[in-house]
Amino acid sequence: MKSRPRARAAAAAMFSLCVGLTSTASRSQAETPDKPAGADLEAGALSLNDGRFVFGKPIVRTKEGARVLYEHGAIDVPASLIRDMFESKSEVAYEPKDDKEKELLAKGHVNFQGKWLPKESATKQIAKLQKELAARIESQKLRKRWMNAVVVETKSLKYKHNLPDELFESLKELMEVYYQTFMKYWGKRPVGKIKPTVNLYADQGDYEQVSGASGGIVGYYHLLSKELHVFWDRTDPEFTIDVLFHEANHMLVDMIDGPFRYPQWVEEPMAEYYGASKWHADKKEMEIGRVQAGRFAEILGEMQEDKWMKLEDLIGSNSYRSYTWGWSFVYFLMQSPKYEKKWKKVYLDLAHSRNVKRSFEGPFKTVEGDVVKKLLLDSLGHKVPETLEREWHDYLKSLKIDEVDGLEQAGRKLRTMGKNKEAKEMLAKAVEGGAKSPFTYAAYAQVLNKPGEREQAFKMINKAIELDPLEAEFYYIKGRMTEVTGKDDDIKEAYRLYMLAFDIFPESWKYLEAAELIKD
Repeated sequence: MKSRPRARAAAAAMFSLCVGLTSTASRSQAETPDKPAGADLEAGALSLNDGRFVFGKPIVRTKEGARVLYEHGAIDVPASLIRDMFESKSEVAYEPKDDKEKELLAKGHVNFQGKWLPKESATKQIAKLQKELAARIESQKLRKRWMNAVVVETKSLKYKHNLPDELFESLKELMEVYYQTFMKYWGKRPVGKIKPTVNLYADQGDYEQVSGASGGIVGYYHLLSKELHVFWDRTDPEFTIDVLFHEANHMLVDMIDGPFRYPQWVEEPMAEYYGASKWHADKKEMEIGRVQAGRFAEILGEMQEDKWMKLEDLIGSNSYRSYTWGWSFVYFLMQSPKYEKKWKKVYLDLAHSRNVKRSFEGPFKTVEGDVVKKLLLDSLGHKVPETLEREWHDYLKSLKIDEVDGLEQAGRKLRTMGKNKEAKEMLAKAVEGGAKSPFTYAAYAQVLNKPGEREQAFKMINKAIELDPLEAEFYYIKGRMTEVTGKDDDIKEAYRLYMLAFDIFPESWKYLEAAELIKD
């Protein structure tokens, strides 16, 4: 994620200015049984790089970053996660790093932007800087309301968002490259006059309230309004990008095909194929053709149980398996030197060739299953579907998930499906390979439930908390793990962890409910 130079400089200056402008620690900040930490401090504000905010809680600066003082515990947040900070107005302890810093502090100097200056000359500058940062945070609070969303228009697309500027700019860059990459590969230009709108919401609540989505729909493109709706899921950025790529594929296909709609077993697998793409921000390019680890994890279990889907059943299917097995069929064709160009022609001919018979489905044209089947077999050189099916299945037998992020996605997906044994194997490999997502470590902790695995499970959930100390769900998971012993001390600690999770994210009722269940 990119940050603007001014923002980075401002953040660095704020961290530096904690030296010398603060003095000795006050005992009033310490937590006691009858008074929570930070009870005497005013509220501060914290803005994170991923778009999250902390408001209304005491926040003090530390050498490593910041400490948020919640009612049920203090949480240290590393500087690497912080974009802006507006600390509580109070005196905070600072321990000098060496004798030289002690001497400078004794003289009343402070470290401002890498230089030690007299305290008086830095005071005016920090006041101005704090005012600027407070204004930025307040501005983002106002933007959080969708009525104040920002509209940006490029040559290709129109955007509407209520995200932090840095986050939006990175997503806009991604979308613009996606647009160019897609149009170049398929050799087409937009046929409609309406420029689609990409709506990017700061959280799921905004998304559901404004877009009207419900029932677990995490993103969609509306063919009539020409609007794409996706929310930024801070708990799983990789999944957000997956959804964005998937839904944007529907949008881009609509842009080049006009009033034509592919059958579900063709349309959704192609969107899944693009959904697995990886964005390389440093190179400003997309890596297309990666294994859709989550989908492969789903069909892997069926493959092991010898529940293979027949090609005859896939053609024309509208079932959930058209997403999973359909993705694998499209992946097989797109990755095959033998079939890629032929499949590409089939895909375009279905929508554009004058020789293809089409029917109507509401206001859109489409093609029936028998039409697709004939064109597919004729174009790929097969007389019956069974011979193409055999090649497809043989290819899947050789397919593996090797990349760490693929293992992470597959492992988390398998855990949500209740396949703990398979999830444990995937997640273990991901962790061994250096997994980066805190949610991978949290998922691994939850499948380590055999005797003798308790210590390793706590190591994993603590690692998740270390990577993202402000994710409420991790404290809830740790509370569940702590509670199972039934010991008095563990019950008390579980209660504290549930309440701490509720402190962090009071919108979730389950944290408070879990605490209430063991309160007595």
